[in-house]
Amino acid sequence: MLHRFYLHFMMLVAVFSSTVSVKAQDNSLIPAAGQKIYVPLSAKSVKGKMTVSSYSRNTINNFDYTLSFNGKELYSKHYVFPEPLGGYDNAIVEIDVPPYTELGEDNLLFTITKVNGERNNATIGYANVPRVTVTKVPKRKVVVEEYTGMWCGYCPRGIALMENLAHTFGDEFIGIAVHTYDALHCLDYSEKASEDRSRPLLWMNRSRKLTYIVAADEFKAEQAAGADMDIEVSAMWDKEKNNITVTPNVIFRVNREEAPYGFAYVLTEDGMSNPRWYQNNNHKGDIQYRGVSKEFDYFIDAPGEIYNLENNFVAIAAEGVKTAKADLLKAPIKADEVLSHTYVFKNIKSQG
Repeated sequence: MLHRFYLHFMMLVAVFSSTVSVKAQDNSLIPAAGQKIYVPLSAKSVKGKMTVSSYSRNTINNFDYTLSFNGKELYSKHYVFPEPLGGYDNAIVEIDVPPYTELGEDNLLFTITKVNGERNNATIGYANVPRVTVTKVPKRKVVVEEYTGMWCGYCPRGIALMENLAHTFGDEFIGIAVHTYDALHCLDYSEKASEDRSRPLLWMNRSRKLTYIVAADEFKAEQAAGADMDIEVSAMWDKEKNNITVTPNVIFRVNREEAPYGFAYVLTEDGMSNPRWYQNNNHKGDIQYRGVSKEFDYFIDAPGEIYNLENNFVAIAAEGVKTAKADLLKAPIKADEVLSHTYVFKNIKSQG
């Protein structure tokens, strides 16, 4: 049987948010601090998304706002909602975000000055817009780790979610299926997998816990969060086909004085099956979920024990998934400089 191996490379970052307390008044519209907006140095502007929340008892049709930097107003605009915003409702609006004159990260100030043509009565009518001026906009990698097992009767919903993301997003999706206590158990993931014994357990970029059968909206939101760097990975077998040398190439699109990044490497295999293996399936005949996805419909129509099921995205070797390998990037980091190193997976053999 021909098997395909995949090497996946992860970099982890932390995101923090805050909330404020407000009181309702008419014509009261509050913006929320936005996520980072990556703007190429050569662009005139890019579209950034802001969430605005009504704390009004009345309907809001439009508002006026300004965008400022370091106390200087960049522009002012009038925004009309495609559909009126009801009281205590939210909406996402797009604003034009220009680049700074040099690479780096800063904050713009988004201020709602008028609502329905009158003064904005919100106690806090402004919010920061985090801006990152880059040489080019990097593409954010989206990794989903699925903790699963053939013995787990409810794990088919996790399998269906992974397959649906793969079919929907193709190469933009990176799947890692971490089996525990079955024929595909990955020893290298054991310590990380033991942190939470719930199954199925799915994490997207270790920041979003997935609980449903599909996750397209979560995937798109994760992509939109952006990244500071582009990452490409190449791999090569040795002559004896025992070891794989991998080379990650990391290219930051902005200068960084510090390098608080860690590396994790995961080797996965698709199409792993065996006539003796079977997947427990408690979703047999679970017609209340029919039509949610074609991938889950398969399990609704399948027997309670599914023999010879092809297992995809299976983690067969890993390094750094519990504690990331640090100190492989040295500060300061210069934009557009290729940063490389190598790692060797030794004694790699297919289990299927």
